Amino acid sequence: MPWLLALFILTCAFLVGYAIRRGSICAVLATRVLILEGKSSRFRAFLVAAAGSGAIIVPLHWAMPNLATLSAGYPVTGLVLLGGAAFGVGAWVNGACALGTLAHLTGGQVRYLATVVGMVAGALIVQYAGVASNQDALPKASPLESPDLFAVLFVVALALSLANALYRRVPRWWRGFREPESARMGPYRSMLIVGIFGGLLYALAGNWTYMAILSGRAARLVDPTLLPSGWPALLSAVAVILGGVTAAVRYGHFTFQRPRMVGLLRSLAGGMIMGASAAIIPGGNGTLLIHGLPSLAPHAIAAYAAMTGTLCIFFWVLGWWHRRVSAKRTVTRI
Repeated sequence: MPWLLALFILTCAFLVGYAIRRGSICAVLATRVLILEGKSSRFRAFLVAAAGSGAIIVPLHWAMPNLATLSAGYPVTGLVLLGGAAFGVGAWVNGACALGTLAHLTGGQVRYLATVVGMVAGALIVQYAGVASNQDALPKASPLESPDLFAVLFVVALALSLANALYRRVPRWWRGFREPESARMGPYRSMLIVGIFGGLLYALAGNWTYMAILSGRAARLVDPTLLPSGWPALLSAVAVILGGVTAAVRYGHFTFQRPRMVGLLRSLAGGMIMGASAAIIPGGNGTLLIHGLPSLAPHAIAAYAAMTGTLCIFFWVLGWWHRRVSAKRTVTRI
């Protein structure tokens, strides 16, 4: 029944927003913790999300090809790599990636509204300039479209890696349900939810992220012939936001924070860079991670690697600079 499918899609979207907020999901935070503190749990949790999504949506596509779709692939060009690297720069300037921006916004940090405005502006600039790297390229079907030997082995590898990452954690989560703080989500639990249910959303509702919806609307202002986002994707984006706000309010973490001008300008600039980059690639980091990577879309793999590498370089340089300043201060004191 269509209404049952709609209810299922909205429930998935609500859970994704809830987990994004409760888990403080952000690629910038995960990379900073990895490089500056040497802790990889948040970073590895993103791989859990990609594996969880792929292990669900690929077999679902095989079973229901007319209902569940995989991400199409675009050629890997220099502009795609540049777009991925620029997205990392924009996320660093903003202080949060697209998913992290959503987590901050649903907690009441008004500053990140400027990020959303910047994203739309950046997407508009790219559309007006006509510099999207794959605007004339025909998308290619995912190599996982049919259950051949390679595709089956790939899904089995995803399932095994997911099981290996979670087999020690799931029993602990189960025991923790009776504890008062069991609702607190670590990175693995939150990213598992985002990966599985977010992947289902991409497969069933299309590109549901708020960034994709806004970028699509911006593109139609330039080219009205472009098809608008479908209602399932639009309603899913709203349900994701409601899920995040619900999580923040339920646990007393929703507080309006008055933004400072410097923060607003950083968010506006970072949002413009991310919006422009997402239009070029195409796709923001959430789309690339949960739909593009599990579908083995070439542009998604290349752009996500470029984004991650750029963030790692930024934080490595930042850590080197801090160590150098600290060493100088120590020598001066001596």
